[in-house]
Amino acid sequence: MIVRFILISIVVYLLVRSFARYFHEQNMRDHRHRSDYSNRQKQSGVSKEIGEYVDYEEVD
Repeated sequence: MIVRFILISIVVYLLVRSFARYFHEQNMRDHRHRSDYSNRQKQSGVSKEIGEYVDYEEVD
């Protein structure tokens, strides 16, 4: 009975720890992605959302 409780506790602990590590890693990856994205935008003079402006002339 006590062995079963200990084994179940170990399994639950390992599952909780693995999920916690996974979500922590995802959070760090998202944070790193956001900081890289903001650094790229700061370096660029024109936002990538604006796009390229092309001035067309009419040809007769």
